[in-house]
Amino acid sequence: MDYICIFFGILFIIAGFMFFFGKAHIHLTAWKNMPQDEKDKIKILPLCRNIGVVIILSGIIFLMKGLLPDFSNHLFVVSMTAWMIAAGLDVWYITKSERYKQL
Repeated sequence: MDYICIFFGILFIIAGFMFFFGKAHIHLTAWKNMPQDEKDKIKILPLCRNIGVVIILSGIIFLMKGLLPDFSNHLFVVSMTAWMIAAGLDVWYITKSERYKQL
């Protein structure tokens, strides 16, 4: 068992659920400093759900690394690389999509 990976897995899953349910973004400095007219242009709940799922997935990968002896270092690196690519594509989608903008 890798206790550090278990710790980070649990931490990321908790943070992901906080984002998913819309409880974490209000604590971000960028959100606090954003003018109200900019906040009104964002559909924050769908955006928080999207980001929450991405964070939860990284937590699951860390938990698997910590709990499963068969989840080797190589498989962990491959999984995290795939996650990084998927997260990057998700950020690209968020910036291009109208789904998260109030019309």
